[in-house]
This record gives sequence, structure tokens and C-alpha cells, in this order.
Amino acid sequence: MAVTPGDLLVTRSKGTGSFLIRLGAALRDRPNLVNHVAVVHHMDANGVTWCIEGRPGGVGWRDARDYLKAPYTVTNASQPKSAEQRATVVEGAAALLGTPYDWAAICQDAAGAFGLDDVWQLRWGRAGTVPGHVVCSSLAAWLYSKAELECPPGDREVTPADWLAMWIQHDWDSKP
Repeated sequence: MAVTPGDLLVTRSKGTGSFLIRLGAALRDRPNLVNHVAVVHHMDANGVTWCIEGRPGGVGWRDARDYLKAPYTVTNASQPKSAEQRATVVEGAAALLGTPYDWAAICQDAAGAFGLDDVWQLRWGRAGTVPGHVVCSSLAAWLYSKAELECPPGDREVTPADWLAMWIQHDWDSKP
């Protein structure tokens, strides 16, 4: 299914951190083939789809061609979204470019995966405030909440596995 601005991609990447995210999902009995979320922003004049994503260097642009070709990539393109909701998502994503990565949330998620939730307790912040730090999945959750689109509960604690599980539940999961 073709992706358009405001859709999300969940995908799989290489590396130790990516493996640990998938391991954490497996330990929680969640979908564990993906470890990253990207927000589809636009298609350029050359037909290249561009995403905005949270990553260790901060929120930034990413050419989505590799994601769209990857065998593990799944999209929520079939999730109903109005033109206004799509605009809210892409405008919000662009406004968050450069937002730092949320290393504390990554530590909290890891602690939770190993049953250490009480060791590391953090809170997202006041309702309606712009996040000062994000990870890929919390960026998408904040944008979807602002656009009044259904998203997994948990704000800062949302994982790529949570997105995929929700899409599977609603039959919104499809290959791009």
C-alpha cells in the first residue's frame, strides 16, 4: 500500500541497540521484528519519500527508500486520517526537527523489559507541552495525539512493538 504524509513506518535496523529493542519486545511478548518508527513527511520532485524520525542524533530527516524496500517494514497507511490530521502530523514533525534524543526513556524501556519498572520511573511532562526529548516511537505518539489519531497508550513509554501490535489489532498493518 502506498504511503502518504502523516503515515508511519515501523521497520527493522541493524546494530546492538536495535537488537536490544527487539529483545525487549520479545521479553514482553510483543511483536519483535521491528525496532524503529518513522513519520512519512513528503515526496520530493524526484519521487523520493522523506521521513522525519527520532534517532540518537536528534529528530531529523531520512530518505525512506531503504525503509520502503526492507522486508520487515510495515505501515499504517490504511488507518483512517483526515487531511487536517495529516497536516497536523507533518507540521508537528517538522517543528520538532533537532529535538534531542530521549536517552532516559530508552533506559526506562530497557528497565521495564527486564522487570525493573520500579527502579526507573519517569514522567512525560505536563499535558499539551512540547516534548523536550523524544525517541522514534514517542515522537509518533505525541504527533498522533496532537492530531487526535489513535495511538498506543503511554506517550513516552510507547515502543515500535506497541505501534505494530495496535495496527495488527485494527487490521491497519500493511506492506508499503
